[in-house]
Amino acid sequence: MGTAALVIGTAASVMGSMSAASGAKAAGKQALRTAQYNKEIRDRNARVADMEADNRDRVTERQEVRARDDFAELQARGRVAYAKSGAVASSGTPLLVLMDNANNFEEDIELNRLQGDTESGRIRESATGERLAGALTLLEGQSRKMAKDIEARGHMWKAATTAAQGAYQYSQIT
Repeated sequence: MGTAALVIGTAASVMGSMSAASGAKAAGKQALRTAQYNKEIRDRNARVADMEADNRDRVTERQEVRARDDFAELQARGRVAYAKSGAVASSGTPLLVLMDNANNFEEDIELNRLQGDTESGRIRESATGERLAGALTLLEGQSRKMAKDIEARGHMWKAATTAAQGAYQYSQIT
């Protein structure tokens, strides 16, 4: 009876350790798959942010083109108004007014460009943050998998030592 209990106990302990090893390996694989999935989501978010930043750049450029067209039309109307009033728009106060308008307009254009560049830069930084977070997520998943692989090897060594100990004890009984 004692021999049978030793063999059954040893076998159960070995099977339990092997099952724990298998579970640890599966948990490690799942941790890595989850990390890879989360990294893919972060990469997608980064691509979306890059597209948003590119779109912001295009909007800024389009606003400048539209503003330049509108301003050219406004300046032309101003020259016409001066001409109709009999003032010469190429000298004196009319010229100073048109030049002041042009300088103010260029300042507005530069400010709009700066705001657009700042916004697209902020969006690109969020894309970079997403990529870095994705890389970190993947590293964490790889670390978790490695830890679970080490844990699985520990369970397998425990199974081997339990089997060896059981075999030795069995050899001492018989």
